Amino acid sequence: MKKQFLFFAAIFAFALAFTACEKNDSETVANTDEALAASEEETTAMNLFQDTEDEVDYEIETRDPNDDCPAITVMPDDGSFPRTITIDYGTDGCVGLHGRVRRGVIIVTLTDSLKNPGAVRTVTFDNFFVDDAQIQGVKTLTNEGLNAEGLPTFSRTVEDASITFPNGDVTSWEASHTIVTIEGYDTPQFMDNVVEVSGGSSGVNRRGVPFSTEITTPLVKSKSCPWIESGVKAITVNSITRTIDYGDGTCDRIATLTFPNGFSRDILIRRWW
Repeated sequence: MKKQFLFFAAIFAFALAFTACEKNDSETVANTDEALAASEEETTAMNLFQDTEDEVDYEIETRDPNDDCPAITVMPDDGSFPRTITIDYGTDGCVGLHGRVRRGVIIVTLTDSLKNPGAVRTVTFDNFFVDDAQIQGVKTLTNEGLNAEGLPTFSRTVEDASITFPNGDVTSWEASHTIVTIEGYDTPQFMDNVVEVSGGSSGVNRRGVPFSTEITTPLVKSKSCPWIESGVKAITVNSITRTIDYGDGTCDRIATLTFPNGFSRDILIRRWW
């Protein structure tokens, strides 16, 4: 009888351990899925909002006068400030910088030339889409003058931002960044500029799960590349922090997500929708 009792007790204990293991595995998978979703959200949001900044710079600073899309209106058109610049891609859209299709309207207000310390550029959107993802929000860029190394420095805030994907999913995003132009600032060209970004962001991913990020190694991006090329950020989801490493400076859309236990996998900054 005692042997039978011990036998059944062992089976029961094994069943409990197996069930606990299955539960832990399920929780691990769920946490991994949440981390991947949030990481895709955040990298996509930052990429799309950085893209609008590059696009505004391009259209204002180096636009080809032979381009007929987008249509640009400047008010007042006498060189004075403040001024409002409307960049209209129309309802059908057009292919622009980095091969992306944009439609709708970007509205830019400038208090002064952005080359001057203290100048503020505010960007808003009117039914604006990039590759069929709708962008909303307010982005403010302020020229903070030169930093201690003598490099042009800007502060950037993103408020009330959201991205609505074609399937109806929505992610919200807000950010506070410091941007330093580390290359190209002493040439008249725009596309040779390289910037370094620090700061953090927070939001809610398309599954309704909050996340926050902190840039731990400044992110580096050249204006000629559509992707962040290097740098590391920490992303926290469900009180668990992972890291996203953008690589060694190669212009590609690959980033590496690493979990606290050392497990890592690549994520792609892409049109996953």
